[in-house]
Amino acid sequence: MNTQSKNWKGVTGGGYFGQKSLIFLFKHCDVTIGYFFMYLVIPFYLIFGKKARNAAISYFQKVYGYGKIKSFFLSWKTYNTFGKVMLDRFSIFSGQKHKFKTEIIGIENFNTLCSGQEGFMMVGSHTGNFEICGYLLHQDIKKIYALVFGGESQLLTVQRFSQFSQNNIEMLAVKDDMSHLFTINQALENGDIAVMPADRIFGSQKSITCSFGKANAKFPVGPFAVAAIRKVPVLAVFVYKISTRKYKIYVNRIECTTDISPKKQAEEMAEKYVKLLEKYVAQYKCQWFNFYDFFN
Repeated sequence: MNTQSKNWKGVTGGGYFGQKSLIFLFKHCDVTIGYFFMYLVIPFYLIFGKKARNAAISYFQKVYGYGKIKSFFLSWKTYNTFGKVMLDRFSIFSGQKHKFKTEIIGIENFNTLCSGQEGFMMVGSHTGNFEICGYLLHQDIKKIYALVFGGESQLLTVQRFSQFSQNNIEMLAVKDDMSHLFTINQALENGDIAVMPADRIFGSQKSITCSFGKANAKFPVGPFAVAAIRKVPVLAVFVYKISTRKYKIYVNRIECTTDISPKKQAEEMAEKYVKLLEKYVAQYKCQWFNFYDFFN
């Protein structure tokens, strides 16, 4: 696959021992203890993770036009926020899910589609903590099939499966042969929910170049093409950390013109999604977690 995703693998670090230790630690200690130790290792990643660091700095320079010093400082804040988001996952894995709260803006959009007979698509992004809503929110009306990266460790895969299965969610690994798309199509045909990221290009070269702040970037059309062909509704969901134990979730319905071709519908929805993403990222600038050269 000659894709953006190859530039940033997105694999959770720490190794088996480190990940196991975090789960054990948070069974007995508050997640804020992990935050403290995280502050000690962030400089290591900033110093030695040159590509990711430069990409984070470049994001602030290209998208917002900030200078080098301000961009570096905001990159440091981004690393801190990213570390906290990762530690929150391990806290949930350790059984501390009840300590986290959510505020949902636009939940009526989700409830309305769930009460209907047809399936629908939910698209997310690698900003904030989209995955955590799958751990914290429960519904039994429709089965959810969530597309996930298949390269995580066995420990994390088991933990994710355990948390997702409690909330009627089935993980669907991205495959090189694109066979995961057949499962997604079947889920939508059965009236269920398909969840896909819409900010990175996985496998398919179908993309559209959109403006994002002061920069341009390629975004995938694939998720929206599936929705357009199947004629199912699309929700864009964004999840951001707003305090130590609270996340805010934004649920938006993405509409499109009905009397145009599916190709044009997909492109229209992709552009509307990018505008929403741009809007929310502008509010939470330090929760952009695409650590590679994303922008043109």
